[in-house]
Amino acid sequence: LLVCCHLHVIPNSLFPNDEISTIDSTLVKYFNGNLNNLTLGQVYTYDTTTLLSSYYEPLEKPFSTFQTLSNSGLAHKKIGFHYHTSIGFNTKSEAFDSYIRDSRNIIFPIIYQPFTEIKYMMGDKKEQHLEVLFSREFLPNLFITLNYDIDFSPGVYKRSKMQNSFFDGSLRYNTKNNRYGVSGYYYNNKIDIQENGGIKYDSIFVNNIETDRSVIDVNLTNATNLIKISGFAVDQYFNILGTQTEKKQDSTYKKRKIDIGRINHHFEYQRNRYVYEDSNPLSYFYNNYDPVIDSTKTFDSIYFHNIKNVIHWNTLGYKKHNNDIPFYLSFGLEHNFTYHAGYLDLNTNERINKQNMSNLRANAGIIINLFKSTRITGNAQLITNGYHAGDFFIDGQWKQFLGTYTKNLGALKFDVNLNRQSADWVEEHYYSNNFRWHNDFNPSTALLLQGSYELPFLEIGIEQSNISNYIYFGTDAKPAQHSGTISVSSLYTTFDVKFRKFEFIGFASLQATNNKDIIHIPTFQGKIKLAYNINLVKNISMMQPSITINYFTEYYADAYMPALRTFYLQNEIKVGNFPYIDLCVTFKIKRANIFVQYTNMYSLTGDNRYITTPHYPMRDSRFCFGVNWRLYK
Repeated sequence: LLVCCHLHVIPNSLFPNDEISTIDSTLVKYFNGNLNNLTLGQVYTYDTTTLLSSYYEPLEKPFSTFQTLSNSGLAHKKIGFHYHTSIGFNTKSEAFDSYIRDSRNIIFPIIYQPFTEIKYMMGDKKEQHLEVLFSREFLPNLFITLNYDIDFSPGVYKRSKMQNSFFDGSLRYNTKNNRYGVSGYYYNNKIDIQENGGIKYDSIFVNNIETDRSVIDVNLTNATNLIKISGFAVDQYFNILGTQTEKKQDSTYKKRKIDIGRINHHFEYQRNRYVYEDSNPLSYFYNNYDPVIDSTKTFDSIYFHNIKNVIHWNTLGYKKHNNDIPFYLSFGLEHNFTYHAGYLDLNTNERINKQNMSNLRANAGIIINLFKSTRITGNAQLITNGYHAGDFFIDGQWKQFLGTYTKNLGALKFDVNLNRQSADWVEEHYYSNNFRWHNDFNPSTALLLQGSYELPFLEIGIEQSNISNYIYFGTDAKPAQHSGTISVSSLYTTFDVKFRKFEFIGFASLQATNNKDIIHIPTFQGKIKLAYNINLVKNISMMQPSITINYFTEYYADAYMPALRTFYLQNEIKVGNFPYIDLCVTFKIKRANIFVQYTNMYSLTGDNRYITTPHYPMRDSRFCFGVNWRLYK
């Protein structure tokens, strides 16, 4: 790939004091989470490759696939087995997780000059996606980043319109001597979508009886979902001992051999609101569920307030690392408080089941690097009292390089995760116009094991998951618990290969389970994107034609219940066993990537089986256009 680069000397305020001061000024790296991750060297390169520039949606990832509805920005679920490990009060909506940005995925760019990146995509039927990312150093050691993203698509099928938006602003600052550092961020998500419950008769689509998708009847004609999630956080650290340079003038000065570490504090607030509305609650779509309470209108509203306070100590000091810290240890306490506003009683119009929930957690972490070839990491957390007391998770990794960190024949990696987690709030108690339940489930325990062989361009591995008291949503769209142990095995590979002018990236996975009644997964799934680079003007422009193929074997994919924003088991309709093929041509002109893409070529065959979620056909073949453009200064 051709990249225009400029080399110059960077001010000390921008650059870590243990790195070389002459660098690529157009390089943008970033870290997530808190400032400790920057010190630990958990830093990633912000991707600008031409190969991935046409992945304009959050679900278009090279190493995973999703079952989706009939438009972008709507509910989704990973194809294949995915066990969510979380202890305490879980306020996430898993079906929209990829479109919600919060503390997990807000980035802190490491930049050497101001930059702005613009991403824009336009598709047929007025579909548009726009994202603007801006970052710069406003004052010495004070970095501010702003990110705005808005997506709009009216959809091809009735009542499938979406308009999602996201904004976040973040800052980080450290004193000149790096003894104190602080970072903070604010984020706001809004997901505003129409819900159509899928098409009424799949045969209309499968047999291509009606080619005008906009007139095909759907199950819901007046339903909407609104999700609002916003919050802010402040994270800070303080190195207990002063810098050694401050003491060198002292005649009694001796070089410090031991650093007693730093104290960290993290405060976070989040507000979640979920609203499901339907002006026709007597629709036949709800006939198989609980009797309707309010026959005139469904208005199911839920909201939470969450506050988190964490204080911990770790062995970090002033030295920055590159994922090679010899020894790291941390201990801390975390207090979580959640106010659940309860459910709106549709008879009295009052809130019921209001709850104040809190818990106290102890946490610890460790990193050990030995002989420049062995890396051991571990984390543990235990809820000592309060809500879900006794729940815990322990995860660890042993990574053995076949050689040293820098010169090796790859690495062997072994991961283990052991956890005990009680049922989520939505699995225990729920009250709405169409669904009501009260459950007393046992906590689930899970042992997740993974082993793999890694090269810079390839990973081959195996995963094993064993879960007892597994909780799932059954065919009645209500939570249920399996009393035995469920086992899921997976053999997988991921690859990102560049050979001369060729590039290809993707994954493949084989999966099996001992309980096919509860775990519905395809036996095989895979995705590959193959590209060829053609130089047009040396060091200025290039062209890259590419093809992406996505495939999974036939299986009973989960159905979707919009009133619960949840996927659930179904045993009537199989989906899969078709290739989803996209063709793309990308032009790289200096720092801009411009692409034209033709999606879902398989639909041209007339074999209308391209459905990933029952009753929700994927979009037909279409053209879309996009540009990723990075600007400096």
